[in-house]
Amino acid sequence: VAQELINKVKSKCCGIKVNLKLLAYERIILFIERIKPDSFIPRTLSPSLPYQEYQLLLINEIRKEFEYNLSQQLYLSENAWEVTVNFKDNIITLINSAATSCPPQATAGDLARKILEHYISSDLKGEQILKIVKAEIQ
Repeated sequence: VAQELINKVKSKCCGIKVNLKLLAYERIILFIERIKPDSFIPRTLSPSLPYQEYQLLLINEIRKEFEYNLSQQLYLSENAWEVTVNFKDNIITLINSAATSCPPQATAGDLARKILEHYISSDLKGEQILKIVKAEIQ
């Protein structure tokens, strides 16, 4: 009877752990989707805002989303977490790079256009990152 109870508890714990792992991957996939430029620009753009303010807004939004998901690394593989962090860092670098190519009077709309241009011409592909993360869970 004691062994049966132990087995039930182990089974329940394993199920909970699997559920937490699936939820973590789900949240990280959502995070990656949300920080792709073709996703965050339509969601955040105020075209008349000065580009410097928009740059700060974007970086702060990405960092907040990342901090919100920081604990997910407990349930992700090391590889999945690493590609997620690298993608986040590379997107921030891309935003900063696009901002340095803006003239002083540029608007958020100008920066958004430059970010998308940089993203399209870069090796950063959100879909590839998503494939890596999704492959980890299957």
